[in-house]
Amino acid sequence: MKKTWLLAVVTAILLVVAGCGKEEAKPSQVNSDSSEPPAPLTLDTEMAYDASAKTLSATISMTNPNEEAVDVTFNSSQRFQLVVKKGDQTVFDYGSDYMFTESVIEEKWEANDKKVFDEVFPLTLEPGEYSVEVIGLGQVDGAPEIAVTDETTFTVESATTETPDEGTSETPEETPATEPQSDGAFRDVQIDLNDTMIQVSGYTDEVEFEWSVSDGHNVYAQGAAEVTGGGFSFGVLLDEAPAKDQPLFLEMTPIGGEVTSFKVQ
Repeated sequence: MKKTWLLAVVTAILLVVAGCGKEEAKPSQVNSDSSEPPAPLTLDTEMAYDASAKTLSATISMTNPNEEAVDVTFNSSQRFQLVVKKGDQTVFDYGSDYMFTESVIEEKWEANDKKVFDEVFPLTLEPGEYSVEVIGLGQVDGAPEIAVTDETTFTVESATTETPDEGTSETPEETPATEPQSDGAFRDVQIDLNDTMIQVSGYTDEVEFEWSVSDGHNVYAQGAAEVTGGGFSFGVLLDEAPAKDQPLFLEMTPIGGEVTSFKVQ
């Protein structure tokens, strides 16, 4: 009887020791942080230069590569930055040469959504090889804050002139340019409208001035310009192309001076 009681006590002690040696099962942490951040927008660029029209056409494609919708933020109306170089020399800087509204733009892009931005820039380029760097300015909420870039190249060929046949006096037709306008403090103001782009140049004795583009009631763009050596040049980017029959005016005002209005179309 004593042996039986002793065996039971030893068995109980062994079971207690074995139970203390086991660790409590803990819930798995493998899936607690398994979700990955969304990917940034992808970028694709196509460039073409028209030597006869002296225009540079850019097609910028941005795509949401994620399998779900994402929130995209642009810190201004500029959707991308574009720089054209010939060798080490910068010949065109989109962000510096054009004005943009500073309002923050927030959009929701659906899964695999692709948006294409077509822009045409008045630009005179000499023959040669050019490189283009494009930076996407859209930030995907939750994605790593990295600069998404794309690079491409294009070639401007030397202009060829055809000798007219003898006995003919025909000359190639040229695209008519808008007539320069002079008024107030500004003279020989050249205004060229191309879709959503307005290129302005001219001369003045003022040091700087403010400008705005409107239809007489609504203001579509505004900014300021500095004058170098008596001349000035700046570009205006509209949100959308105006209708052909829509009156459009450029108003320029010297600091402390009077407003001068010029007709855009």
